[in-house]
Amino acid sequence: MTIAIIFGPTGHVGSAVALSAHSFGATRVILAMRDPSKPIPGLSPTLEASPTRPFQRITADLSVPSTLTTAVKSTSATHAFIYHIFGSPDHMHSALTALKSAGITHVVFLSTGGLRGDLTLTPPDNPIFWAHAQVELNLLAVFGKENFTPVRPGFFATNAFLWKAQVPTGKLRIFAPDMTLDWITPGDIGRVTASVLLQGRKAGDEEAVGIYGPEKISFRDGLGAIVKAVTGREAEIEEVGVEGGVKLYVEGGTPEMLARVLVESFAKLKVLQQEGGDWLPVGEEWEEAGKVVERYTGRPATKLSEWIEEAKGEFK
Repeated sequence: MTIAIIFGPTGHVGSAVALSAHSFGATRVILAMRDPSKPIPGLSPTLEASPTRPFQRITADLSVPSTLTTAVKSTSATHAFIYHIFGSPDHMHSALTALKSAGITHVVFLSTGGLRGDLTLTPPDNPIFWAHAQVELNLLAVFGKENFTPVRPGFFATNAFLWKAQVPTGKLRIFAPDMTLDWITPGDIGRVTASVLLQGRKAGDEEAVGIYGPEKISFRDGLGAIVKAVTGREAEIEEVGVEGGVKLYVEGGTPEMLARVLVESFAKLKVLQQEGGDWLPVGEEWEEAGKVVERYTGRPATKLSEWIEEAKGEFK
């Protein structure tokens, strides 16, 4: 009997992990969240009450280690899905120690596709990449290489919701509109993660599991396709500079400090691509990366056009 505890199940990825966990071998799925009364995307009351998918809600907070001890011990969970907590003074070391002491034997961590190679060499000038690297290093120290797996997605398709207010107008302000991204969907991330959590890594993924969308598509074309699907019109795109980009992210609900980090990161990636490099895999590595979703889930990665059809109602 494998009991999986899913932290953050109210999010796009966390809910997909929770909904997929049973099909990959979980006999019970624990939904751990600060407020157990919150709705979980895709989880209807009927499905939640289904005897074939036993779900259990519980109060827990990754930033409060004592709640983790209680949650794990009271449910007998052994497998855990976790995400990064920004602002953790010890890069989640206390939380990880609490999880292990309470009985967790396998952890899957939602990391970032920006990490590669020796994590100790991750430069601190990108706080997002650096912070995730510190958690991965702590996971290695607490759980050991064989007992945790980082999943490292590329660019989330759901980042398009930052333009939610602009899409119906048909007018978009975009920083670095020609930068190409992979637009991985939360459903694909969740399904791969659930597979890794319950069935382990596949051969060739000894260090981490990179999860990427099937196509490299620019901001201009990707967001333009959303505008077309929602309004039936071609998008009018205004390219903005760094400060305009920061303002855009702040308007979308991102804290200003994090917004500036994101935009400055994109500025560096823009230059990298202009010089012939990429933060995404390239060449044969990209071809192999495109097979990851199917290797873990048995179905091809979702194309951006398919996700747009599913999600376009949320932009209206």
